[in-house]
Amino acid sequence: MPRPRTTRRKLTIGIAGAAATLAATAGIALAQAIPNPPDGGPPQAPGPNVQTVTCGPNQSSIVKTDASPTTENAVAFQPLPGAATQVVVPDNQSRCVKVLFTAETACQGELASDFCYIRALVDGVPMDPNGAGFEAMDSEDGTASAHAYEWVKRVGEGPHIVRIERRVGNGATTFWGDEVTFATSTYL
Repeated sequence: MPRPRTTRRKLTIGIAGAAATLAATAGIALAQAIPNPPDGGPPQAPGPNVQTVTCGPNQSSIVKTDASPTTENAVAFQPLPGAATQVVVPDNQSRCVKVLFTAETACQGELASDFCYIRALVDGVPMDPNGAGFEAMDSEDGTASAHAYEWVKRVGEGPHIVRIERRVGNGATTFWGDEVTFATSTYL
């Protein structure tokens, strides 16, 4: 009688080991090729895409706050009201520009789940990290909560416009925002 019990135990261990091996293999395969990110964005290459920007001492900081609720339903990116500023870099110099954006947001709608996206631009060019239009600030659940992003980009001499834009994935969704802080800092 002890023999079947031993066999059963060995069989159970064998199945558990096979399941662990299968799960590990699936995890490796998923990490190596992500065909479609969960936010509905375009397929992304595997591995890190690290951008390094070296910033020196802080030169200036402009901070704007707004406690007025705003909404957006556009599928194409739209400027966030009040979230634009200008930085000026002296002749023959460059500056590291950092943008910190915080807000209480909610992504609301009655249809299937959706995402609400945000991006920071300098002179119309996305700052890093550049999510190719798919940097989700919030996902659809209707509950307001605090969220934040930080971006960076080195720019050359002259005046530069820094702004925040937002959009939704589906026009039936409302991107609601309140309690905004938009901080733009320049560094050597």
